[in-house]
Amino acid sequence: MQEPYWDPFDTEIDDDPYPVWAHLRDEAPVYHNEKFDFYALSRFADVEWASKQPVLFSSAHGTVLEIMAAKEYRADAMIIFLDPPEHTELRALVSRAFTPRRVSALEDRVRELCVAFFDAQEGKNGFDFVQDFAAKLPAMVIASLLGVPIEDQHHVHELIDTLFHIEPDVGMMNEIAFKAGNELRDYLIGQLEERDRSPRDDMLTDLRTVEVKSADGGTRRLSIDQS
Repeated sequence: MQEPYWDPFDTEIDDDPYPVWAHLRDEAPVYHNEKFDFYALSRFADVEWASKQPVLFSSAHGTVLEIMAAKEYRADAMIIFLDPPEHTELRALVSRAFTPRRVSALEDRVRELCVAFFDAQEGKNGFDFVQDFAAKLPAMVIASLLGVPIEDQHHVHELIDTLFHIEPDVGMMNEIAFKAGNELRDYLIGQLEERDRSPRDDMLTDLRTVEVKSADGGTRRLSIDQS
């Protein structure tokens, strides 16, 4: 039997990764890729266990292969590059703004989006469910939850998609993805600064105003750099 091989930068594998993943689960649950010198867990139970062991499997060195390094990211890095207790504190801030009231208020917007996406297919013989519906809906709903103006949501969705643009051997570390990431960051910073000047009833405003107690007994707010 052929030895398992998985290359996360191989676009041909990415087109249909499921047989490769099944081969990894069966033959190499702890897989080592010699070309890029990384290990990968492929079984659910192992992944779940590792995700709860921040001392052994730290996020501080990067969360995707392209940017993983021996040196830890700075203490004020994005939340996904932090371990407890810093990660726990920031997650508590986000959860304070992510309220049941906000989620319930999205029902009409979700229905509106679904109707619009399906209406756009009227008269056609078929459509791509992922590209024309499933991939669009979550990004647009999240944008609505945050408070991104409706007229900007399509552009924000395009930026998020482009952020995950992959090129061989470098993955998401490429100029196209960098440009989209910088543009998205600048846009969100602008939105947060606008909320500082003129608060609204939306999640971006909540994220700028909520406070939680930190491990040292003080209070913490979400800074623009960490947003």
